[in-house]
Amino acid sequence: MNTRKGSKGMSSRQGLFLQQQNKLIMTPQVYQAIEILQLSILELVSYVDNELNENPLLEAAEDLEDNVEEEKEDPKLEQIVDGLLHEEKDYWTASTPVETELPQFDCPFLDNTSLQEYLMEQLRFVKHSSKISDRLFHNAEYLIGNLDNNGYLASNIEDLAESLKISEKEINKALSIVQQLDPPGVGARDLKECLVLQFFLIPDHPPKLQELLDYLDDLAAGHYKKISTALKVTVKDVKEMGELLRILDPKPGSHFSGNNPLKYIVPDAVIKKVGDEYLVLVNERDIPKININDTYRKVLLENEDEELKKYVRKKVTSAVNLLKSIELRRITIQEVLEAVVKRQKDFLDEGVTALKPLTMKEIAEELGIHESTVSRVSANKYVQTPRGLHSVKCFFAGSIGQEKEVTPEKIKEDIKKHIAHENSEKPLSDKVLADIFQKAGIIISRRTVAKYRDELGIPPTTLRRGKSTK
Repeated sequence: MNTRKGSKGMSSRQGLFLQQQNKLIMTPQVYQAIEILQLSILELVSYVDNELNENPLLEAAEDLEDNVEEEKEDPKLEQIVDGLLHEEKDYWTASTPVETELPQFDCPFLDNTSLQEYLMEQLRFVKHSSKISDRLFHNAEYLIGNLDNNGYLASNIEDLAESLKISEKEINKALSIVQQLDPPGVGARDLKECLVLQFFLIPDHPPKLQELLDYLDDLAAGHYKKISTALKVTVKDVKEMGELLRILDPKPGSHFSGNNPLKYIVPDAVIKKVGDEYLVLVNERDIPKININDTYRKVLLENEDEELKKYVRKKVTSAVNLLKSIELRRITIQEVLEAVVKRQKDFLDEGVTALKPLTMKEIAEELGIHESTVSRVSANKYVQTPRGLHSVKCFFAGSIGQEKEVTPEKIKEDIKKHIAHENSEKPLSDKVLADIFQKAGIIISRRTVAKYRDELGIPPTTLRRGKSTK
């Protein structure tokens, strides 16, 4: 665990996520950084272990310690890095000594129903902080109980409404709350909706990304030309959008189920009270300490085989990127939680009844990062607090379920925007537009959408098909 914020790390963090805001360039390093940021501490440990097996240049730190005496006359790692990737060296030199140790704690566990328990914990926070009605709470609780192991809603809306003796509008309102909970994509009724619910994790995603979901089978089969023709984009665009979809989780609930009857939780961070202040300590104790394998360092320096040198350089770059991504994860979690603690100090002092409404957008704007970055910090992670162990998402529960301030003018503007980016061969129907608003937490009927569309002078789908509305 490290509470130090190096200037090099900060510069990299800002550069990466500001780059995401302008245009998401899907380089392997960006992809890895995004993937690692979303991992819980236990998932990260597994990820690092896998990388140790896959990359021969990576070596566990304890293995290096066993060979200290034999290797003491070898050149220092920093000297080799200076000649190879000198701009990256700050990420794989030793950190300063840790002044504050992570406190000891007993790891609680969840059983096989942990997805429901995880969601109910968040829902209870929503009830306390957003003051939603008992009826809405009960309806959302009922939906959570109908989710399958992958996090999908197993029953259709009509049957659920009939079971509860309520309207479909009320069920949809409860579903909107469930779909805002963590993990992203939970509460979806099919794969397409599951992925669409996660689009906010991809900043400035391409307009054609949603249309690509109609060709998932072709994408899996590698029929890129067929897709590019259908979507009127290049094959390169199809492949890049395919890479973006890989970031999303098609089975968001599957991480909470399995053959193991017990699932242990290790906090990704600890919030500790020191005097009148709260200190955020990111858990790095359980992450294997890694370094560059000395044998391959020698190969790089001494072997004349250019192909071998090229291979080693590639693996060194991969190793460096891994270490950068892990450090980036630590810095980002640290900053996000410190910003959250400032806003939710009353909760830490008094308990859940003092939780304040807080959106991820507020934290993102304060830190100058993308909202999707805050969401990834919150996903699948727990924090130990003086008030017990809680999911990070619970700190934002106060904003879930609140009615959004919308005006007819704002809805009309959004209708124009959606239609301007539609596929002219498959124009958006009024029902589809209403569904899009519903997923954004805005309950609006198909008839109202049709009314606003008419007022905007936009023709219905039958007259827009094959014609551009831009």
